[in-house]
Amino acid sequence: MKKKVTDQRRHGFSLIELMVVIAIVAIPILAVGILAASGKKSFQQTYNSIHKPIREDAMAAMTAFGTIARKSNRSNYQVYKISNGAYTVAVPPYKQDVASGQAVEFRYWEQPFDPANPGVNTLDVTNTGTNYALFYLDDRELKVDYGTVVKGVGGIQDGVRITSHRTSTRVLSGHVDLTAGTDLFSHTISGGAGMGSVRMNIVLTDEDGESVEIKTSALLRMNWPR
Repeated sequence: MKKKVTDQRRHGFSLIELMVVIAIVAIPILAVGILAASGKKSFQQTYNSIHKPIREDAMAAMTAFGTIARKSNRSNYQVYKISNGAYTVAVPPYKQDVASGQAVEFRYWEQPFDPANPGVNTLDVTNTGTNYALFYLDDRELKVDYGTVVKGVGGIQDGVRITSHRTSTRVLSGHVDLTAGTDLFSHTISGGAGMGSVRMNIVLTDEDGESVEIKTSALLRMNWPR
């Protein structure tokens, strides 16, 4: 009797084949996961770096300095040296024309000039600004005093910083790097008068040792009569 031969074909996958397929599929999924995690970490690091307090301080200092300086009177501003709390007008070294110091006082008008309705203060030739902003170094802090000019006196009188006319004080940064130098502000003098362009050069260094250098300048655009 002849034996009946049957054709037994396999249906489906073996366990080994299934494991191979799973491994092949898992590789790109794992790669995508790694890339996503790496991208998230990189984004977080970039975000933290940009929004670090020291960088926000640098932006705040540049904004405050530039905003005030650009609307200030170029005929009545002053850069000062500070020594033991005394403010003296900064003068250039011998045979040079750049004076630098630790403070600068700007004068400006709080209200813009209206040619159609000029006020008494506008027409007063002795009034070179109704308000002042005094930027200065105090230990490792960069500060600015805002106040009103009273009888020609702003933030400095007889070499002393006064507070009787001050309306507010703002700390722009507490991380000034003194090892980088303390002459934060400078300007060029010609014929005994400032040229109306003030530079700010400051290095901020935080507790982590990260440093940010601020190098900017502002042109004082106003002058009497406005």
